[in-house]
Amino acid sequence: MNNIDKHNYNPTKVYDPEKTLFGYLRVSSKIQLEEGNSIENQFTQGLRVSDQLGMELVILNEEYCSTMSKIRPKLEQVKNGIRIGVIKHLWYYSRSRWTRDEIEDGLISRNYFRKFKIKVYEGESGTLRRLDSSQDRMLDRIFTTVQQFDREQRREVSISGKKHMSRVHGETGVFMGGTINFGFKNVDKKWEVEETESRYVKKIYQMYLQGISLRNIKTFLDSEGVRPRRSKTWSLGTLNTMLKNRVYVGEYTWKDKESGELFKIVLPQIISYSMFSRVQKQITKNIKNYGNNMRKYDTLLSGVLTCGCGENITGQIKKTVNRKTYGCRSMYSQWRGKEVNKCLNTRTMNMDETDSLIVNRIKSIVGDSNILKEKFKNEVMSKKGTDSKKITFEKNMIEKSIKSIDRQLDTTIKSISINEVNHMLGKTIDVKYHEISNLLEEELIQLEDKKKSYLQEIDDLDNQKDWIDWVSKFGKDMNKRFKKPTSKFIEGIVDEIIVSPVMGETRDGKSYQRGHKFKVKFKLPIVNDSIGYKNTDKKSEGYTVDQGKKSVETQVLEVKKQGRPKKNLNRKKVHTNLLNSH
Repeated sequence: MNNIDKHNYNPTKVYDPEKTLFGYLRVSSKIQLEEGNSIENQFTQGLRVSDQLGMELVILNEEYCSTMSKIRPKLEQVKNGIRIGVIKHLWYYSRSRWTRDEIEDGLISRNYFRKFKIKVYEGESGTLRRLDSSQDRMLDRIFTTVQQFDREQRREVSISGKKHMSRVHGETGVFMGGTINFGFKNVDKKWEVEETESRYVKKIYQMYLQGISLRNIKTFLDSEGVRPRRSKTWSLGTLNTMLKNRVYVGEYTWKDKESGELFKIVLPQIISYSMFSRVQKQITKNIKNYGNNMRKYDTLLSGVLTCGCGENITGQIKKTVNRKTYGCRSMYSQWRGKEVNKCLNTRTMNMDETDSLIVNRIKSIVGDSNILKEKFKNEVMSKKGTDSKKITFEKNMIEKSIKSIDRQLDTTIKSISINEVNHMLGKTIDVKYHEISNLLEEELIQLEDKKKSYLQEIDDLDNQKDWIDWVSKFGKDMNKRFKKPTSKFIEGIVDEIIVSPVMGETRDGKSYQRGHKFKVKFKLPIVNDSIGYKNTDKKSEGYTVDQGKKSVETQVLEVKKQGRPKKNLNRKKVHTNLLNSH
């Protein structure tokens, strides 16, 4: 994908409309996007057409977007580019990649292509699309309709087959066609683990948790001679998708868009729920400051600050004017086209004052925490190995329970499908049908709630393990560490800090932001906590944390009033008449 990146549309660059060919790329399934083959093929064909025309190729890559999707940002950029005169030449691979149906294609052709006299090129050869005669327009509509009909026919056959296979063989890990995910193999139309590839899947997850970048993971795989599906080398997009794909924890679910029916396939598991959960947290953390080019310097709290509107809060340091602030990125996200909630945190926070307020509050909580008392820390560190083994054992037991729940969920979903089919065929009377439906839906809810509970237990155990590691690393001389705290030190004990605006009113009754308040969420319940040993005479048997809370609020940080310095009214004015100078 590196070559594609070089040709991506840059909104800050000025293009010559007469010498630029804009190419629209799209695939209709996540599998095609993960493999990267279809997008790369479209790009290669577009590059060939641009060379033939003697133009520069600029790509608008929609990536994965099905024909049923209502939101297509790159298509909207094409329309806007045509309106403002940036786009005069447009190419796409096929009409099935361009629009979802004849009506949409006709509207765009009438309202954009003909109206703004756009030259449109199609396919591998870059054939110029004719838009000027009634006969061509009629043939154009017929061609688009045929493509649409063929696409719908193939989809109906495909969906029908998938439904049948899912209902009958879902619990056996049935494979329903296409290119199987890396780490698995298709054996007699069933998902099975590919031993060599699965070891690399685990390696990818482990490396990412160790803080190794996707670029370095790609280099490692390529140098090892490991090849992804239908491509010679790895792309960063493929690796990122793999890290978020629940297929590796044995969960493959698809939903029929027309009926809303949910189908689940039980797969063999490669990655544990614990590791998958920790990777998702690491991904969230890594993308927190993604795209923030202003963040040239490391800041203490950027990794944990979140605005009440849901967007990230990041730090900005301008050494030339000695200005250090934290601010919500909602306006920047909105400028990049992301839909964001209305944010009332319109004022930035002084970085030094914010750091001081938060650190002092954390320090007071840590100082009062029974868990972090010096004596208790020593006990934790002395039996760190035992506790870590115990946590690992408990997680493994919960993982097995989750797999059992998954099998029960699959059986229940299958029973719901059979009940629906029997009712449609008239084999079940309405009263019996509704009775069975209610029982199965209730069972489904209970099983899903139980699974969520197990997943939360794994998350809590991971936090406990992280805390033991944190205490072992930072627990000694903690008061000294608070004098010069690091982001790793803070992030080891704090999960998130939510920043909310504090509003006031002017004399005219207008609302304005006068400050900020902070809700500090800790990874463990250390706020007003207490320790309860299972056996006070034999403390090695373990302990429980009682009556602790995970969050605490701080005092309000007032916004400083800013303005230009007052003019010096006593300063004498000096007039220089250059004409009288000698």
